[in-house]
Amino acid sequence: MNWRMLVALAGAAAGLMYLFDPDAGARRRAQMREQWTELTRRAGDALGVATETAPARVSETLEPALRLLSTLGGALFAVWGLRRLDELVDALGELVQG
Repeated sequence: MNWRMLVALAGAAAGLMYLFDPDAGARRRAQMREQWTELTRRAGDALGVATETAPARVSETLEPALRLLSTLGGALFAVWGLRRLDELVDALGELVQG
């Protein structure tokens, strides 16, 4: 058995003795239970606030970016169309002439 394992086992044994002490173990376990309950309640509250406000924050952040991207996309499409305008006019002329 190596030293690390021995130290880990000694620490675990000391923790169990601390929690299951006949005189104060019940009080210590009750305190730990209360602290754990309070911690999980706080974490749940924080998670609830985060999930309630996150969609609004994401929308506020993404909406201008999406508008910018759509504008740039439209502008690029327009430029591409203008470069192809001669081909389009030629193709339409051929259709009309028949």
